[in-house]
Order: sequence, then C-alpha cells, then structure tokens
Amino acid sequence: MGDLYSRIAELIKIKKTFCVITVVDSSGATPRKAGARGIVFPDGSIEGTVGGGSIELTAISDAIDAMKSGNTMLKQYPLESLEDKMSCGGSMTLYFEPNFPGHRLTIFGGGHVGRAIAPVAAIAGWQVTVVDQREEVLEEKFFPGDARLIHSDYAEYIKSTRFDSHDWIVIVTPQHKFDQDVLEMFIDQKCAYLGMMGSDVKVKEVMDNLQGKGYTEDQLSGVYAPIGLNIGRETPGEIAISVVAQMLSVLNNVKEITCLRQR
Repeated sequence: MGDLYSRIAELIKIKKTFCVITVVDSSGATPRKAGARGIVFPDGSIEGTVGGGSIELTAISDAIDAMKSGNTMLKQYPLESLEDKMSCGGSMTLYFEPNFPGHRLTIFGGGHVGRAIAPVAAIAGWQVTVVDQREEVLEEKFFPGDARLIHSDYAEYIKSTRFDSHDWIVIVTPQHKFDQDVLEMFIDQKCAYLGMMGSDVKVKEVMDNLQGKGYTEDQLSGVYAPIGLNIGRETPGEIAISVVAQMLSVLNNVKEITCLRQR
C-alpha cells in the first residue's frame, strides 16, 4: 500500500492525469476486498488491480469516463450483472477519484504580449507553457521560473501534443497567418478556453476565412476573439490582465462581470 501512495505522489509531482479506483465495500465472494486500489491512466492502462476480469475492464472504462467528466464517482457492481458474468456471485462498490495536473495554459507566441500574460496567469494558478518558432524570444528571464519554454513549429507542436478539456489556449503569435493556422487546429478540440488576440477587423477576416473553408458559425462561436475583457486595454500588461480576468471568469462560470463595491 505504501508503494501505491508513493506512486500517486510521484504522478502528482510529474503532473500526470490519472484516476484512483478504490474498493470501498464488498459482499459475498469477490476477487478483491475493501482497500484494494488501482491507478488508471487516460489510455486505459492500469497499475495495481481491483480484481481482474470483467470487473476490472468495466472499472477501467468507468475510470476513463470519470477523467473525462472530472467528477468523483461511487458505484456498486453486482458481479453477476456484468457483461461477462463473473462466477463469484458477490458485489463490489468502487470509488473513482480522478486527479488532474491543474489548469494547463499554452501560450502560442512568446513576444511582448505572451511575456506579459505568462506571469499573470502563473500567479492566478495556471501551469504555463509558451511555444514560439523564434528561439531568440524564449529567454528564461522574461517568463515564470516553472514555465515550459518550447522552441517549435506551432503546427508540429500541436500535432505531437495531447490536448483535452483541461487545456487553456491563448494565441498571440507574431503573424495573422500563424494565428489562423493555430486557431484552426484547435476548433474541433474540446479545450477549456480558446482565445485569439486581434482587432475586430482581423478577427472578422480570420473568421470569414475559416467559414470559407467550411467551418460553421456554431464551431467558431466558442472562440474568445478578440481575446480578453473590454477594460480599455492597450499595453501588453493591460492585455495580460484582461485575458487572465476573462479566463478566471470562464473558470468560475461567471456570466456577468460586475464591479465589486465596498459598502
């Protein structure tokens, strides 16, 4: 058991997504008893076991669903009711506890605005990665100490990286073409947030281009563009505050932004 706790601590440290399954109750003849645990990963692999056979295959599938939803779950399994009936005849109750590496923010573009957004987002709790095709802009002194700085072609990085509903994407590259290319690669991905910087004119041009390529208004409606809250922002620092404020409003499901006034 101590080894499993050590493994969980290690997975949290290296920022892995996983789900701990714990047998919290059992009755009758069952392959494992209360206290047995397994760790399931998004690809369906498992470390440890909660019983093997049909119960484990079913539990792995439910663990993957728990990771997709982000919710804990308590579920009872009468073993004889499984698709491949187990002859044990008992029942098991399993607790599913998904664990995520926190909110992951990837900033495409490490120029003035990307440099301003990174520390503000880090202070607000995001784990920051900055991707830029220009190696010279990725100087460590401009970014938070724990930020990941990736020198890569934007498209190649996106193709080689797994993104999911826990990823937050900010697009502030140095060229309109790069912005549109990156945005297009994320439109059909289920990210927590997808935002692109640009003037009203630029944003309309990009959206018209994408609609011309067959994307629907419904697909494009989830993009935050122009990015950030309207606070009269202009400088990189002001833009950074408006962007992170918008991200926080999305994170906390705040539909209407109002002023907090002291009474």
